[in-house]
Amino acid sequence: MTLPSAYDFAKLEEAIAFYTRTVVEVMKARNRDMHNELMRFKKELHERIAKEEAEFAL
Repeated sequence: MTLPSAYDFAKLEEAIAFYTRTVVEVMKARNRDMHNELMRFKKELHERIAKEEAEFAL
């Protein structure tokens, strides 16, 4: 399973909610195969948060 990009969501809040729901689902299923994909999404999410914070600070 491949997760979408954190940039695919119109709003940052939607990306955060998706990540939170996905982590819960993966942990319930104990699907360790999804670890790398979750970490990729998390990295993108943190990049997007930093970018939007920088834009907001201007």
